[in-house]
Amino acid sequence: MRIAMVDYPTWRVLHVLGAVLLVGNVTVTGFWAAFLYAQRAALPFRPVARAILWTDLLFTVGGASLLTFSGIQLILITGIPFWGTPWLVRGVASLVLATVLWLIVLVPDQFRLERMAADDTAGIRKVFLRWSVVGWISTAILFYGLWSMVSKRGG
Repeated sequence: MRIAMVDYPTWRVLHVLGAVLLVGNVTVTGFWAAFLYAQRAALPFRPVARAILWTDLLFTVGGASLLTFSGIQLILITGIPFWGTPWLVRGVASLVLATVLWLIVLVPDQFRLERMAADDTAGIRKVFLRWSVVGWISTAILFYGLWSMVSKRGG
């Protein structure tokens, strides 16, 4: 159902804001986590993992929700045929794939990292490495989706 009180330019601004919050947070989180992981001898990693959980709740979930909801509104306003618009399908598919990776691998690993004992260096290293690799793959997928949506191209 289209919300009539909000006009097309406002939905576009909200859509871009959602993308900025989502893609910006996952990108910055990856860099900060790597930096702080390298400093784990001086700073326990558990509070870092807790901060990642909270920023994901606020910015990743918030940005993705805003991105999705405003995107649906934009489709309804413009009448763009979803399945007949390849760049739109690729953009949405990228968001869905990144979300699945986030839910299946990243969030559980974040909870594991948040609960691991500080002296379990081998365990922390293993989980952090998987979280980092899958996280950067997921981030690259989001950047591809962003590129597809903005350029209206992509293969």
